[in-house]
Amino acid sequence: MGKAKIYLILLVVMLAWGLNVVALKLLVSYFSPLTMTAVRIFIAGITVVGILALLKKLQKPTRSDIYAVMTASILGVVLHHGLLAFGLANTSAVKGSIILGFSPLLTAILAIVFGFTQMSWKRFVGFVIGAFGVIMAVLRGGEGVTGVALGDLFVFLSILAQAFSFLVISKASKTLNPVVLTGYMMLSGSLVLLLLALIIEPAQFITFTTVAPKAIILLLTSAIFATAIGHVIYNSAIAKIGAAETAIFGNFNTLFSLLGTAILLKEPVGINQVVGCLLIIVGVLIGTGALEAFIRSRKT
Repeated sequence: MGKAKIYLILLVVMLAWGLNVVALKLLVSYFSPLTMTAVRIFIAGITVVGILALLKKLQKPTRSDIYAVMTASILGVVLHHGLLAFGLANTSAVKGSIILGFSPLLTAILAIVFGFTQMSWKRFVGFVIGAFGVIMAVLRGGEGVTGVALGDLFVFLSILAQAFSFLVISKASKTLNPVVLTGYMMLSGSLVLLLLALIIEPAQFITFTTVAPKAIILLLTSAIFATAIGHVIYNSAIAKIGAAETAIFGNFNTLFSLLGTAILLKEPVGINQVVGCLLIIVGVLIGTGALEAFIRSRKT
């Protein structure tokens, strides 16, 4: 599969994840964030592993694969989603969104530092432009960012754990099918999250028996399509084009979530959001090398 097709598929995944932000905003009004996250990822893990079992595509992991799955699971599922749930509960939505927006840039830096990729300064500038685009997009008029809350540290640690998990996935996918890796990761990680939820907020599980059916349908849609299928495609892309190049598409998550909240939740969109979205697009074009390739083809 050519890079252009991978980019297009990643764009569709970012659309799904952007709309999933809207779904999650609605879901946390029905469920506790930690319990909902644990159940959502568990459903996603069961979905991926179940489909693989039906297709007889499950792959028996080697001992090194098991270590990789455990490491990626702890970093990318337990720590990322657990710290994120507690972090967002203890900071403002604006600051949380800004910190999350630096995830692609942080992934690129770690990939360069640990020798997973080589990157020209032009493409690195693309990551920086995309990060500033996220800041512009999430800041609304009159909303300042002051002080450092404990929640801010949790959100930053969550994206740091996720960035390291991308590097582990990039390495492990050389010997273990990335789809199988995703299923094992989600299933094992969600079991730990479920245990944490049972310890921290056991009473929240009864909500699933009393909540409106539309909330259950929304949860299943989010788990199966955005979380299961979305992460399978994303992790497969990491195996094909690398962690850094895949991560920059995360900036589109902000763009599509803004569009989703504006259209579906009727939230206002200001000029700074429009400028921010344009910067995100420019950042992705430069960061992926698509702009360089286009200029070269025009010269040729």
